[in-house]
Amino acid sequence: SDPERAEHARRALDFFSAKQAESETPKTPICQSAIGNCARELARLHFGDSAEGPLTFTHWHVPRSEECDPLWVRQAVVSEMKKLAGRRAGLLLVTGLREAICPAGSYWTQARQARYQQICDWIDSLACAWASRGSQLQVVVI
Repeated sequence: SDPERAEHARRALDFFSAKQAESETPKTPICQSAIGNCARELARLHFGDSAEGPLTFTHWHVPRSEECDPLWVRQAVVSEMKKLAGRRAGLLLVTGLREAICPAGSYWTQARQARYQQICDWIDSLACAWASRGSQLQVVVI
């Protein structure tokens, strides 16, 4: 809900991805584990090292090869929300959704924008449904 925070997170992930890409061969695509490592490092920088801290962090990277249908999105979001269960504050970071909807070399169309918004709405509603009662949850899709 905070565009400034989302933009800051996107820039930080881009920075970590660029650093990862520098250490790999030029033709090797940045893999999901590299993005996950970047996201965990970003969370560590912002929230500290403590696993028992006030805020729990989880990350879901949408693979480019997957179809973004409701059942697939539900399974993935529920799996990540279970990691946040029982905590008073949590952050669900979702990356790769744009790339999964619009592969490289394709145009971002109104139909793709509508699909993106629909999936973001599914993620929000599922996250709210699975959040612990009384908890504060932030969902960031970048």
